[in-house]
Amino acid sequence: MKDKIEYTSTINEDLTKLSVLTVDEAKDTDYVLSALKENKVVLIQGVTQVYADNIIFDVAKKLGLAEKLETEAGFASVIGHRKSVGKYFMSVNERSDYQVIPAHSEGSHRMNMQLASFYAMENTTDGGETILFNTRETSSEWDSLRDIVTKCDIGNRKLTQLEIMQAKMLLNINIPEDIVTKKDVVVSEKGSPAPGITLFNVLVPLQKIRSIILERDCFVYWDTVASVDFDSGLAYLDFLKTTGLLKEPESGIDISRLDYVHPRRLWSSGMNYSGLFESKITRKLIAGDMIIMNNLTWTHATNNWTPGSGQRKVVAAFA
Repeated sequence: MKDKIEYTSTINEDLTKLSVLTVDEAKDTDYVLSALKENKVVLIQGVTQVYADNIIFDVAKKLGLAEKLETEAGFASVIGHRKSVGKYFMSVNERSDYQVIPAHSEGSHRMNMQLASFYAMENTTDGGETILFNTRETSSEWDSLRDIVTKCDIGNRKLTQLEIMQAKMLLNINIPEDIVTKKDVVVSEKGSPAPGITLFNVLVPLQKIRSIILERDCFVYWDTVASVDFDSGLAYLDFLKTTGLLKEPESGIDISRLDYVHPRRLWSSGMNYSGLFESKITRKLIAGDMIIMNNLTWTHATNNWTPGSGQRKVVAAFA
């Protein structure tokens, strides 16, 4: 961990990384793919919900991610943490009044979600901006960060092949690769539904992953990296205050409670947003706006709004 943490973040707004397309232009998905391959965010305006489904499917299909798109949409509705909206989009996580969603790339290295899209059905609040941060691939901050993974201890047991398969399907662990060792940084023990298997939350160094869009390996600021780090939440809240994007309640509530994922945080990395992100795009999506981006090199976040100031319904799709 670093000796001194400076949260204040100076991150340049760079609209040259935003490719704005009309609906007619986006019908040719080559325009979308060309922008994505330049590591740009694509904004399509005046999109209907039906067309939003069509365009994200066409883009995913050309990238070889159509099956992944369908799987993620179905998975969210099955486990019930989000609601399906149309064919491929889903509701975003519900949050309490004044809560913000700090920057993260959706999922984990095991989920390997390459593509992210957001579609605005309504957004009439006095806040509710979407903030997209472009990660700096050469940043030294990656060395400070850790991913949280689940590992296990099986004691002296010798598992059968069936038990190993069940552990992979039910617990999302691979044996013997995910057996905890003395070198692992164990932060907490988890409950386990499998007799004789003890599960742990373990912090591990980040590993690069292949970007299908950019055809190169890169570090990713996964949710499993961002959501467990106290400094990630504090840095984002500081960023919002510095840029005037934070709505604070008059009650004087502890600012950490405005952080949606604060209960999941486990450790402090000492990371600094200014070093991790090279630029950002801030946009208040309006009805009919659709954005598509590389989930590996761009993170998404939102600020908050005054309760009762309007309605915000933005849905998401991932592949």
